[in-house]
Amino acid sequence: MADAPGPEPGEATAAGYCHRVSEPNSPGQRFAAARKALSDAAAAGVRLGPRLWGAIAVGALLVIALAVWANALVTPVTRAGHPTTSVAPLPATAPATPTPSATATGEPTAGSGPSTSPTPKVPRLKSSGKFDIAGVNIGSVSSSGALRRYSVRVETTAKLKADKVARQIAGVLNDPRSWTGSGGLRFAAVADPAKAHFSITLGAPGTAGRLCDLDAAGTCTDGADVVVNAALWSVTPTSYAGNTAGWQAYLVNHGMGQLLGERNAGCEKKNRPAPVMMPQLGDLEGCTANPWPYP
Repeated sequence: MADAPGPEPGEATAAGYCHRVSEPNSPGQRFAAARKALSDAAAAGVRLGPRLWGAIAVGALLVIALAVWANALVTPVTRAGHPTTSVAPLPATAPATPTPSATATGEPTAGSGPSTSPTPKVPRLKSSGKFDIAGVNIGSVSSSGALRRYSVRVETTAKLKADKVARQIAGVLNDPRSWTGSGGLRFAAVADPAKAHFSITLGAPGTAGRLCDLDAAGTCTDGADVVVNAALWSVTPTSYAGNTAGWQAYLVNHGMGQLLGERNAGCEKKNRPAPVMMPQLGDLEGCTANPWPYP
């Protein structure tokens, strides 16, 4: 009777798993195995033909080449010489120091970040209750839109010339980037308050605060009166980087927006002009300073 075939290596039997003969894995082990096979063949008197000898020689060379290649993969390479570039360590970052900035009431407060230049000191203006009324008449530069006349008055303790302030305000409101840019409004300054549809008042913080509730920008409205904190008129916050005329244009346009019923806004997209109805006295939330409703 023929013997039953034995289990294949790794095949399960009643006694468990049979032993699997390990095979040479590394190139060095393969080379040693080939050399032993040749030695055993020679000892047994086996004669090898020329072709077989050639095949064995080629195989041995391949095994040696594989062994050298494998050794190169695991051996670290070191090179003599110097680096072509030098990398300097990053400088230590100093912690940001809060910088005082002006508030709508004229009191300094700590800012939320560093500033490139110190914020000018806000003057402490006392309330006098007395006003200088601008005596200039400046017409509208546009012929389209509803005409709205206004008068300008400045509290005496602000030490500002009312006529000069009125001319500056007229330059702002007649600019096409201002509210007249909508095409539905145009503005003219008048010397007689009785002929005005509304007035623009620059008052000391105490006076302005009594007339209406100043917002974070330093403006508010009292009926048909645009009120501006006069202490902030000549003070340029760091958000405007020394552009005093731009800051004053912002105060006028922001206050006018309140009179027109516009709501306060926030930064809509970083690195873009801030909405004119956004408080721009302090942090611009990633926007850039902008005094115009139609920039």
